[in-house]
Amino acid sequence: MKRLFIALLALLAAFYAGAQTKRYTNHNEFSVITYGPAFLESGFGLHTYHGLQFHENISLGLNTGLDRYPVNGEGSKWFLPLSAKVNYVEFPDRKRSFFAGLDLGYGFAFLNKNISEKNLKYEYQGGVLVNSQLGWRFKFKNSAKYWSLAAGYRYQQYSRKDSYIPPSASLPDTDPWYGKTQIDKKYDLHRFTLQIGVGF
Repeated sequence: MKRLFIALLALLAAFYAGAQTKRYTNHNEFSVITYGPAFLESGFGLHTYHGLQFHENISLGLNTGLDRYPVNGEGSKWFLPLSAKVNYVEFPDRKRSFFAGLDLGYGFAFLNKNISEKNLKYEYQGGVLVNSQLGWRFKFKNSAKYWSLAAGYRYQQYSRKDSYIPPSASLPDTDPWYGKTQIDKKYDLHRFTLQIGVGF
């Protein structure tokens, strides 16, 4: 995780260092996040990408937003994603063009409420985020702005730490950690996504 943060900080430094000579680009998307094409128990995502055009076909930048995932037996889980993203556009000057994007980052889980009952405690932690997409973008007439349609794959990892302390631990002269049980549950969310967006 530390290496990932160092890589993101290095990207941020390079982003600002190149901002004087590279063209800024922006892409904002709404995503449907689902188990598959049946759209059962669908979640959603709101994402904003801020990048620099390092080549006429390629831009590199940072992507962030908000994600909601339905998880079987666990209800809805919320994440604040932060990722490095590379975008490729095949024909940037044409009215219609194929494009592809790849994100690598981290999904923060602090938006989920940690549960603390009398003897039971749940704590959520985020994890690695990977997202890929393929799609088409369509320029508005006489404008550099465009709208886009895309589909992709999204992987989000997170964990929940369950701690149980038996009532006997609260008795006088008893070690408060006596009989404590701790279980780390790891979750790997694999999702299909559909996105619609606007950008320039």
